[in-house]
Parts: sequence; C-alpha cells; structure tokens
Amino acid sequence: MNTNSQNLLHLRSSIYQSLDSLIKQDYCLLDVPDHNNIGDQLIYQGELEYLKRLPYKMLYSANETYTRLNKIPEGCTILLHGGGNFGDLWRWFQTYRLNIIKHFPENKIIVLPQTVYYKNPAILEQDAKVFNNHTDLTICVRDTTSYDILKKYCANSNILLVPDMAFCLNLDKYLNKNKTHKALIFERKDQEINANYSLAEVKKLIPKEMAVDIADWPSYGKTKATAALQNYFYKANRVISRKLKNTDLIDDCFGLNSNKISTNYLLQGINFINQYDEVYTTRLHGYILSVLLDKKVYLIDNSYGKNSTFYNTWMHDFKNSYLLDKITAKKSSVL
Repeated sequence: MNTNSQNLLHLRSSIYQSLDSLIKQDYCLLDVPDHNNIGDQLIYQGELEYLKRLPYKMLYSANETYTRLNKIPEGCTILLHGGGNFGDLWRWFQTYRLNIIKHFPENKIIVLPQTVYYKNPAILEQDAKVFNNHTDLTICVRDTTSYDILKKYCANSNILLVPDMAFCLNLDKYLNKNKTHKALIFERKDQEINANYSLAEVKKLIPKEMAVDIADWPSYGKTKATAALQNYFYKANRVISRKLKNTDLIDDCFGLNSNKISTNYLLQGINFINQYDEVYTTRLHGYILSVLLDKKVYLIDNSYGKNSTFYNTWMHDFKNSYLLDKITAKKSSVL
C-alpha cells in the first residue's frame, strides 16, 4: 500500500465531488494527447479511469488535429483534456480549446483541470471574452493562482479548483519496495525550465552513496539519434494522418498509431521511475508519478511557478514529498 494512500484517496474524492454533479449525460472527450509526453498520457489515463465510474457513454473522442466536428452530437457534454497548456505559452492547444468553445455555444463544456499562465495580459483579456460569451462553461484549475486569475477575468464561467486528473489512477500494483540505491535528476529541456535551476546545487542534495542518473522522460529518446528517429516517426504519422482526416482509416485520437500507445507510454513511465529510490524533478508529472509510486520525491519549480503553486495547493501534507526552493534548489522551509 502507498504510504500516502489516505492523502491520495482524499484528492481522488475531491475530483469525484467536483465533477460527478456536472456530467449528467453522454459526453465527448477532446484534445486527447497523441504525443510522447508521458505526463500528458498520465493525465489522459487518469481521465479515462475517472470516466469509467460514470453511467454514461463516451460518444466521440479525438485529439486537436484529427477532430471531426460533425461527429460531436448536438447537445452532448464536451470534455476538454486537462494539463498545463492553458494560456499563451503552448498557444496551439489553447487555440483549439477556444475554437471548440466558440463552435459549440449551446453544449455544456467542461475544461478538465489545467494550470493557467499568460505572459501577455492582452491575450488573457481576449480569451476571457470567448469564455464569458459561452452560456454553460466550467473551467477546472489545479492550483490557487490559476483559480484567482480566472475568477478575476471569467465572471460568467464556472471556475472550480480541482486536483490533477492523474490522481484518479491507483498504481499500487506497480509499487516497487526493493531498494535500488539510485537517484534520478529529472530534467526537462523545453521552455518551461527555470532559468535559475542549478544542476550542481541539486547534485549536492543527493546522498553520496547513491548512483545518480540525469534524464527526461524515456519516451523522448536517450540519445539525440533515438530522439530524432522518434520525432521523425511522430511527424510522419501526423502528416499521413492529416491527409486521411475525415476518413475511417485513422483513429481520431492517435492517427495511424494503435490506441494502446497511451497505455504503453504510461507503463514506460512507471518502469522508468521504479528504477530509483529518490527523484528530483523539474517536471510536475514526474513528481506526481513518483508520488503514485510511493517514491521519495523532491519537486523543483518550473519557469513560471506551476510546480510550486500546485504543491502548495494540494501536496503539503504528503509524506516523503518535498518542495525545493526554485532559485537555489536548496531545501525550503516546507521540508
């Protein structure tokens, strides 16, 4: 059993209490992630686990590229995938979200838990006009900072504070209690990396007797060559699948790939984290997966505070779970 089983149950119950009363009919799930970010697949698998509890059917599901709007039944509830791309940093996902909201003004729409971040306040104001024009829109956010932003700008929308959907997963059957005497420094390489992040400072925190690996999600490839090859096949799938869009020759979630690819990514992430006794992570879902697998885990903030605000909203009572100072990577007072 997970050391934090009661805390995890509490987060899961919070999700149920927030969403069960909103979903009262058959639904569609849109913006399904088809990419190799295991964190997004963790969220998606949590969404599927949550939806299995409900007595309603999934009428249609698709990612942002292959969505066929004519497949979305009139009047059904539309669910939009959660994550950390609500704002102007990962704009193509937000553009898709805005288009769905504008295209279906009469449908109940629920945005599953997101982190909100805008660099440009003018873009936030433009987006808020779209949200406020919809008559039945609920936006779930997974931290108090995001909640405060949307409560200020989206007065006509229902704004809810809800934990990340990955917490709907029970991974107890995958717990590995055997000591590996290894630590992972989990480094993201994209635009969300904190400019003040210090690898050298993090290394100082790890017990000297532990072997240390430094890596990002294994699905990104361990070398530049494997990463390039994986990226080539991903792009090829997208190019061909776009040409076959609006046909039954592709899966509207994953293109030419099997719908088992998401589960495979999740298992890849589980096997990856289970190699280590301790994890020091710059990725939020590296942290969440480590908690679900009962690892000792240290969370390092990202470029705009997503990780720390999430931790401070939900995780301060968890055992073996720590927040590191976002500037110096020294252990903060929450330890």
